[in-house]
Amino acid sequence: MSRRDFVKAAGAVPLAASFPALPSEAKTTVGEWSDDGAGLPCYRYTGPVPFVSPSNKISADYLPADPFFLLGNYRLTLIAHVSGMLQILSGERAWGRLNQGPEVWGGDNRASLEANGTTAPLLGVGAAAARTADKLFGVGYAQYRYAPIAGLRVTRTISVLPSRAPGEGASAFLVSVLLRNEGGKPVEGMYREGFGARYAQLFARWDADKEVIHYDGDVTREGVTARCDFTAKEPRPLLFSQKGRMSRFEGAPPSLFLRLVSHVPGVEVAAETGERGEHTLGVHSSLKLAAGQEQVFQFVVGYAFAHAEIDPIVDAMTAAMDEWKPPQFQREWAHVVPAFAEEKDADLRREMRWNAGVLEQMATWREYYDETVVPQGTVYDYQWGNMASSRDLAQQALPFCHTNPAIARSTLRFIMKRTIPDGEIKLDDLGFGWAPHSGRLTSDQQLYFFLLLNEYLRATKDATILSETISYYPRECAGGGTGLDHVRSALLFLRDRVGTGRHGLVKLWNSDWNDMFFFWPTSEPYNYIFDSSESHMNTAMAIVILGDLAETLKRFDSSPESAEIVAAASQYRGELLKAFLADWGSAPFPRRMYFQNRAVGEDEMWLEPQGFTLLIPELSVERKRALFAELHSRLMNGEAMGPKQIERPVQKPGTPPGSRENGGFWYALTGPVVLGVAGFDREAAQTMLRQMTFANFSKHFPAYWTGQWSASDALDSSSLPTEGLSNNIPYCAHSHAWPLYLYLRLSEL
Repeated sequence: MSRRDFVKAAGAVPLAASFPALPSEAKTTVGEWSDDGAGLPCYRYTGPVPFVSPSNKISADYLPADPFFLLGNYRLTLIAHVSGMLQILSGERAWGRLNQGPEVWGGDNRASLEANGTTAPLLGVGAAAARTADKLFGVGYAQYRYAPIAGLRVTRTISVLPSRAPGEGASAFLVSVLLRNEGGKPVEGMYREGFGARYAQLFARWDADKEVIHYDGDVTREGVTARCDFTAKEPRPLLFSQKGRMSRFEGAPPSLFLRLVSHVPGVEVAAETGERGEHTLGVHSSLKLAAGQEQVFQFVVGYAFAHAEIDPIVDAMTAAMDEWKPPQFQREWAHVVPAFAEEKDADLRREMRWNAGVLEQMATWREYYDETVVPQGTVYDYQWGNMASSRDLAQQALPFCHTNPAIARSTLRFIMKRTIPDGEIKLDDLGFGWAPHSGRLTSDQQLYFFLLLNEYLRATKDATILSETISYYPRECAGGGTGLDHVRSALLFLRDRVGTGRHGLVKLWNSDWNDMFFFWPTSEPYNYIFDSSESHMNTAMAIVILGDLAETLKRFDSSPESAEIVAAASQYRGELLKAFLADWGSAPFPRRMYFQNRAVGEDEMWLEPQGFTLLIPELSVERKRALFAELHSRLMNGEAMGPKQIERPVQKPGTPPGSRENGGFWYALTGPVVLGVAGFDREAAQTMLRQMTFANFSKHFPAYWTGQWSASDALDSSSLPTEGLSNNIPYCAHSHAWPLYLYLRLSEL
């Protein structure tokens, strides 16, 4: 019997055992963690569908009505909602949704069960069956077990096969449907499931030219395969580039396909076009089950850029299938996700394994660069279709230096391939490798590139990336250089192009980490801001990171070219250290910045420069302890998750005091603080790490779903009624990458 024929119409293993039991008292009103049969973390969602804000002070915008989990591999991103709805995303060429629904943020997916004359929809927040179903979400799968309808129970499992190497993976998922007659009488009925076939480029939906972007669909059915091919319409010349060249808009979208992989009588595939031209790919299963009998069928849904790709995609998935043991592919995921077997705290171990699994599922291969990176996610990628930004990609790859160095290396190559020959690193890209200039010219991209390079060399001791030839941006015409060439050009850009200001500190340009500085000075001339502002955060970062860069290059590359870079980095670092210490003087904490040569943060603390200041090796332990005491008193007291970004947030339209860049909690800012504190007080650093976990969030905010299993990049301060929430959606890779990286680094101490 072939692997495609192994599914039986009766006698399959019941699924009740695959749902871990909840303790007698759930810790939250949303759900509970446990370990599944493969020993991997899973979350059983028990909250309401639709989710309702627990307070009339909290807008529904903060807590979307249909919570979701992210599944995927390097070639697929799949959003699985607790209502059972799915969003199929492709990020290979351009971020696009292949089953775009009527709402901007939503897919088109439907399923229903007809049993003994009763028809019930199963998916969507309006479906009664979705409200009462058992819902389990693990690493690589989502499982929905519906209450019996006319005695017939449906269990629907979505499984994704993990990738094992950068650039590889099956751009598809497996849907397993088990129908079991739990009543005392025979049941006749029909199960139907369908996916709307409509391609929409995410970025284009927000663009001023969105009205000119349109894709036609053509559906076909061939045996057990249904397919919809999308064709981009070009209403004006040169709207799309040639397929292999950078392009703002996607002119070569993939096809959506559905293939039945179990041969069960009465199950057929369908490719349909409605009266208004809407396309649907689906399956229909007619059934007649005696009492106690069950039927199982499975089908693959995915996308391919050529029809010849479909067979290899499906074959790779069916070859990895076990017997009927949903969810599928768990043995493969257990090999991909680190065990952290030495960790004695079961809850902490589970959360770190979850973080590692999430990052593996978020990682995305980008065809233009031929590299695999972890996108920031949240609204940037999954709503706006913007792969942003290089500084974020570098931070999100930090734990991979330890758990999966191939992805860390690929991220370094990606950042180098986003660099133009003079050392400027492009901030982000849209469409197919299209990285335009924008009004936001940040001053710190090179520092984050060096941060990741230092950690990669330190953790892996693999210096071959320094001698490897890597292209510059754009790949079509910019040529290439060695990794060391890229390091040199980035250092020269930082030192000589970004430069220093009148106080000897690294310039701000129009923003460093804090993008909001670009928006705050609305009454000030732009060029004055750009040319005369200095960043204490940039300067503290440069002192720490350039010092590390000099040491790692001396250790791993003895070439004359490397020696020149080491000499330049060391000299520049020394100048910055002298200026930074002179500017700090005897004050209790460093300033935040000079904004048009006006000091910011003299009497109140800003978090941005403090973490890297705590990492400066020349500072005495006594002074670091004193600085941390100030930070704890001014920024951490009363905060549930960790330090807030500003001691006294300001009144600002659109950004309430205590929210986001106006005093919120940030994973990316807290991370360096924890590392700095670890240098003189490991116990305090461990406490801060545990404070920024999802477990701690659940304890403080048991009625919210955002923050239980993922979070945005920032959470509102405890000074706001919306404390612990964010106006951006999960999943943000920062909320997984920084805690995991800190855990790995603290484990070394």
